[in-house]
Amino acid sequence: MGEDGGFRVYALDHAQHIRTIRQRLESVRATHRENILDGSVRDWADYQRRVGVLEGIGEALHVCDEIEKAERA
Repeated sequence: MGEDGGFRVYALDHAQHIRTIRQRLESVRATHRENILDGSVRDWADYQRRVGVLEGIGEALHVCDEIEKAERA
């Protein structure tokens, strides 16, 4: 991170990399959602952890969006 604490986006070696990362993140997110919805959550703490994972994946997908925009510019 920079001195201002902001997130920096760096160019990728190949544009296909970001698409591959996005596809994998979306697959992992779908699996985590299914696990929450199928009743496999053990307790409130487990539910909170799993929702946190989903939020983290959402943030990662947001970063993918930023990288794609930077690559197009």
